[in-house]
Amino acid sequence: MKQLVVKKQNPEPILLDTPTPQAGPGEVVIKNQYSVVSSGTELAAIESANKGVSDKLQNSSNIEKGLDLLRNEGVKSLWNAVFPKNISPLQLGYSSAGEVIEVGKGVTRFHVGDLVASNGGHAEYVVVNENLCSRVPEGVDVKEAAFTTLSSIALHGLRLSNTTLGSKIVVIGLGVVGQLVCKLAEAQGSEVIGIDPDESRSSQQSNFYSSVDEVELVNIDSVIITAATSSNEPIEVATKIARNKARIVVVGDIPLQISRNDFYYKELELVVSKSYGPGRYDKQYEVLGKDYPIEYVRWTENRNFETCLKLISSQKLNVLDLVSEEIAFEDAPSVYSKFGSEKKPLSVVLRYDIKSEPKIDFLSTDENSNTNDKVKLGIIGAGNFASTTILPVLKELKKEAEILGIASASGLRSETLAKNFKIKNKYPTENEILESDEIDAVLILTPHNTHSDLVIKALAKGKAIYVEKPLALLEKSLVEIEEALFNAENPKLFIGFNRRFSESIEFIKNRSLTKEINSLTFRFSVPPLDNDHWTNIKEIGGGRIVGEAIHAIDLACYLFESLPQSISSSAPVNKELDQANENQVFVDVNFVNGSHASINYFSETNQMLSKERIEMHGSGNSYILEDFQLLRYLEAKEDRSKVFKNGKGHKESLKTFFEYVRGEIENPFTWQEIKAVSRAGIYAQDNINSGKHHIV
Repeated sequence: MKQLVVKKQNPEPILLDTPTPQAGPGEVVIKNQYSVVSSGTELAAIESANKGVSDKLQNSSNIEKGLDLLRNEGVKSLWNAVFPKNISPLQLGYSSAGEVIEVGKGVTRFHVGDLVASNGGHAEYVVVNENLCSRVPEGVDVKEAAFTTLSSIALHGLRLSNTTLGSKIVVIGLGVVGQLVCKLAEAQGSEVIGIDPDESRSSQQSNFYSSVDEVELVNIDSVIITAATSSNEPIEVATKIARNKARIVVVGDIPLQISRNDFYYKELELVVSKSYGPGRYDKQYEVLGKDYPIEYVRWTENRNFETCLKLISSQKLNVLDLVSEEIAFEDAPSVYSKFGSEKKPLSVVLRYDIKSEPKIDFLSTDENSNTNDKVKLGIIGAGNFASTTILPVLKELKKEAEILGIASASGLRSETLAKNFKIKNKYPTENEILESDEIDAVLILTPHNTHSDLVIKALAKGKAIYVEKPLALLEKSLVEIEEALFNAENPKLFIGFNRRFSESIEFIKNRSLTKEINSLTFRFSVPPLDNDHWTNIKEIGGGRIVGEAIHAIDLACYLFESLPQSISSSAPVNKELDQANENQVFVDVNFVNGSHASINYFSETNQMLSKERIEMHGSGNSYILEDFQLLRYLEAKEDRSKVFKNGKGHKESLKTFFEYVRGEIENPFTWQEIKAVSRAGIYAQDNINSGKHHIV
């Protein structure tokens, strides 16, 4: 399929061929029929995309993070972290409508064939959570419905103005959102005046003016700013024309260099509108599909969508008179140059070929390359971990494996990575990877909550599996995987516990064969994450203990050559929130052979500390390892040190997996190990601050 994007440091939008998206849990795939181009927001997005890497590094937090990465992991890791983020194209558009062609697991509100409006972009096919689309009522044209998201932005801004019947409102900026605000304000019975210096817009209605000097403005209850400009003039004008105790609502992208006195002497209120309503940027709402109770949050994104569609249906909101031009989607790249012309359009509607089907180009492999002994590989997941860690490693292991497909939920990310890592993406979707007889093995690099289902699917298709930890977030999922393993003809399951494969750990392991290790202390010192980061959302990431600290449990299992027997975990209680503070977590694991591991996971330490410090003891010997690079080992009366350069074992782990797939070695993991470590991680996460003690 094609979608409209702008590449970094290239001002010209292009149509990019990408895989058709697939519906995940709670999502729907929509075949677009119309989408609307609004100049203000999209031109700002293009301008942002064309800022260079140096511009973005001016942010002090980015500089600090970059220096930490450089200091702890070197130039190579810094480059791998920065480069993919600056080559990923930006998808344009956010207001469209079309037909549902696929529904994901758990979707109940929509069915295949439904016509819906959504916040999907300019693309032949889009995937959105069911909270981000609404059914098109009978009698509403799909073209009209394509204005739903834009109308919701206007509606939310108007709601924030706290105006009502008879209120006097001034709207500064008469782009498509500004004019929608005017229409909605008039529909509620308010007196509206629009201001825009562009005479082609200010002359469209009798209540529109090019300057505040052209009209008498008295007792203005609210000023709603929908302009997008780098000038501070809109906010300065708003403070002058607003009455005492009025409210100023900022919808557009403008600077907010305000004068305290302007607000002080009039007791003005300033509110900045967050897009199209409550729920925006909230992952619980937009990703997990959890709605806010209507008695506490009356107007959410979705309920604003529904309201706008009802207003269009009842003919109280006319949107088609805002259309300057309608063009075929194939001609979309030419639209944006028009917004810079002297006679710029208000909005442009993109029309899609409703009869077309998704087209996937199957590219042939290089005939001259010798790939007979290479593992034919499919990658599912194209997030930051794939781009910054796994793909650079696979590039180094090109003699071991050939990537035939890389898939992601949206398609754009995977296609971008495929092109930049020179992958001939023969199988660009999850289903194609799993169904391909040519692909031997799959790498599952998706969010944690999807791992167990994908493992079960891949086992059923006979694929060898490398799955990133954790294997599962729920114990019942482990049972389901065990059943799938039992039913599979020749199951091959390998988990991404890379630490045990690192050069430094192998060095220690070889020495411990004669000098037994029975005690391990593992201290993590990691940067804090926002509460809404996907890792911290229990339903998606499961939490940082099951998502990262589980490495320590596996490492102990490997060094002790024993399985976890019991586990306890605790964390201080945040009394204000009445919940565990996961910035300080303490985990203790007892093993069958009497060994013990203590794991401390901190995210409030000085970040100059090593990220991972391990102390290993036994038989009178001690090993202290910093970030898998600097080892101090004390044996008998000798105190020595050694430096390792190969990091945390990602390369060695993948190389071992490929050897296993080719039948050159046996699986280094037993199912008993994988299951016991996975259960221990689940218990540790579930029982933080509970005081419970679990038998594994």
